[in-house]
Amino acid sequence: MIYDSDKVLENFDGTLPIFSISNFVMFPRTSYNFNIFEPQYKNMIEDILKSNKLFSINNKLKSKDSKICKTGTLCQIVESKKIENGNYEIIASGLKKIKIINFLENQNTDYDSATVEIIEENDVINNEDLKRKKLINKFLTLVSSDQEKLNPSVIDASMISTETLTNLASLILPLDSDDKQKLLELNDIQLRLEVLCQFLDSELKVESDLVNFNQIIPTNIKWN
Repeated sequence: MIYDSDKVLENFDGTLPIFSISNFVMFPRTSYNFNIFEPQYKNMIEDILKSNKLFSINNKLKSKDSKICKTGTLCQIVESKKIENGNYEIIASGLKKIKIINFLENQNTDYDSATVEIIEENDVINNEDLKRKKLINKFLTLVSSDQEKLNPSVIDASMISTETLTNLASLILPLDSDDKQKLLELNDIQLRLEVLCQFLDSELKVESDLVNFNQIIPTNIKWN
C-alpha cells in the first residue's frame, strides 16, 4: 500500500475521534483489520465514513484506571463493510504519530474526541542495508497467526521501506503492549529498529517477563 499521508492530511483540522483499544498499539505506515462491535465505536465509524474524517488509535493501559496513552497513531479507513449483525469490518492504515493535547468536551457523542498534534519522526538510518537485512531475516519467521489480520500488501518485505518494515515488526512481535507503547514513543526510527534487532537477537519469548527489554531501551527516554 502507498501512503500519501501529505495529501490525506490536507484537510486535517487538528481534532480526531479517539479509538482507544486495551493492550493494542498501532504504528504509522502499517495496516490492520478490525471488527468493530462496541456501540460507541460503531457510531464513531459511521460518523467517520459520513465525513471522510481521520481518527486516532490509542493504547489503553492495563492499569486499574485504564488510562488512555497520549501518544497514538493517526489513521485512515481504507476499506469498510457493515456485516449482518450490525458490526463493521474495517481496514485502518496508520499515517502519522500523534499526541493528544486535550480531550474535547460537549461533543454530543458517546466516544472521545481530542485536539492532537502530529509528531514527526527522525527517519535517518545509518548502515541501513545491513540493519534492514538483519531485521528481515528474523522478522519473517515470526509472521504467523496474525498474518491474516494484516493487509497482504505490506507482507512482502522486499517491497516496503525500512521505516515501514520496522513499524510492521513492532506491530507483530510478541511484545507486551506496554513495551510496544515505549517503541511507539521513540521518535527515532533507527533507535526503534535497533531495539527490535536486539530483541530478536536475544530470542525473548512472549511468556517471559521481558526484563531484558528495559535494558535495551535507553534509560534517558521520557515516556508519555
